[in-house]
Amino acid sequence: MRGPVVVVGMHRSGTSLVSRILDDCGVMMGRDLQDDHESLFFIALNEWIYENAGASWERPIALFELTNQPMVMSAIEEYVRKRLSSRSSRAYSGRVMKKGIFDMDGTWGWKDPRNGPTLPLWRAIWPDMKIIHVIRHGVDVAASLKTRNSNHWEGDVSRFKKWLPTYSWRSSKSPIMRGQRSSTLEGGLSFWSEQIEMETDILSSIEDKHVVRYEELLSSPREVISGILEYLSIDVTEEQLLAIEAGINPSRAFAFRNDPELVEFAGNNSKTLEKHGY
Repeated sequence: MRGPVVVVGMHRSGTSLVSRILDDCGVMMGRDLQDDHESLFFIALNEWIYENAGASWERPIALFELTNQPMVMSAIEEYVRKRLSSRSSRAYSGRVMKKGIFDMDGTWGWKDPRNGPTLPLWRAIWPDMKIIHVIRHGVDVAASLKTRNSNHWEGDVSRFKKWLPTYSWRSSKSPIMRGQRSSTLEGGLSFWSEQIEMETDILSSIEDKHVVRYEELLSSPREVISGILEYLSIDVTEEQLLAIEAGINPSRAFAFRNDPELVEFAGNNSKTLEKHGY
């Protein structure tokens, strides 16, 4: 079995687009995909790892406390290996295999924004994995996070009000709102900067990786996709490439430039953006 292709990148950074492109090029990204092209099986494993570190999806920094503890990491790895080799892995692969995920053949992988902070664990299991690191402008990420947060708010409040009578006499672990940090541009940008720093730190000691700038993918899709395929040693037909290119919207690159408020926000946070190549 060859190692997996793991898509690493901050939430709302274009990792879904890259995952779909990989799927279209013959990389099996999972049979249990959500709309954002994330495998439910691997999401559950990453969430479990986060929980053991006391981290949440928008506060990943606590993962460093976990990955710097060899004894704890060994126990975490043992559990994850058992899950990967169990029958429950059929959710991802679509079939029962004697050794679960470890019997995968062909080119396969998964995408999850939590992959970056949890990468030390995954590399301990698959040292020969292929890593595609997707990066997008921080203001576009922050704006997208804020929009998604606003869209979810009404549902969060309705859910809380529905269960409020129960909460009044029984302890509840369910939050009123999921993702408070991302409800403002400032919070979203600090989240972006924190995770990018983590990913950069983890990847700094790894040579076998391929970086994709979201804006370059949109403006020069043929060149960027060809680079991905060369990195993964995958061949596709001209018809496949044309079909993929046709589905890419170049106007999404640096979308914040069309909004004066976001342009001003970018100017006020230029040092943070410059630190990460923007």
